[in-house]
Amino acid sequence: MKVIGIIPARLGSSRLTNKPLIQITNKTLIQLTYEAVQNSGLFDSIFITTDSNIIKNHTKNFGAKCILTSKENRNGTERCVELIQKLQYKIDDNTLIINIQCDEPFLKKTHFQKVIDLFSNKNVVIGTLISPLETEDLNDASVVKVNINEKCIAKKFSRLTEKFDKSEKLYKHIGIYAYKKDTLFSLKQLEVTKSELTESLEQLRWVEHNFNIHCSITSDNLISINTDTDLKKVLKM
Repeated sequence: MKVIGIIPARLGSSRLTNKPLIQITNKTLIQLTYEAVQNSGLFDSIFITTDSNIIKNHTKNFGAKCILTSKENRNGTERCVELIQKLQYKIDDNTLIINIQCDEPFLKKTHFQKVIDLFSNKNVVIGTLISPLETEDLNDASVVKVNINEKCIAKKFSRLTEKFDKSEKLYKHIGIYAYKKDTLFSLKQLEVTKSELTESLEQLRWVEHNFNIHCSITSDNLISINTDTDLKKVLKM
């Protein structure tokens, strides 16, 4: 099974201005995330896709394949769909597509492997990664929370702890999704839901349309860079 990685990168982040181009240890966030994917050695191809010529020109500095996609795309999934359409002759139906958010520079080979291994079960159509929820994350709306059932299938995602039953164990959702091409294209066709718009979480649409999202659990406390607070925490580290 071939595995390709796609990193959607949008310049106009509402929570962190020009997020992909933020400098961390003399490299930009988009470069660090790209190198994390590349260094895993698990991917046959890696693409960055963006609506920004600024980002596209920047990726030339570190040799990434970057393809411009439309500004009309509402989320990373739609950007991935357009990229796959542009590469349709290269991506067969059995290729595993992994969508990595550009704010996940701390992912390592073990994390990617956990998500890939989910697909040894032929019933898995969407895979993702979750990690322990730290106390400091409970009231942080930039941290997406998730609970799971006994089969490690996501039941609910939310930014708000109060949306969950107090007796349920919560995890932090990490910004990585895996699926085959037919699933990816099906997700784009789903009708947008109210909760998706309210919380700005596209995976809520999938759950509400009865797509199972299988979760692999890592014990690592992975930091996603979504806000100035996250950035300061990483720079301090």
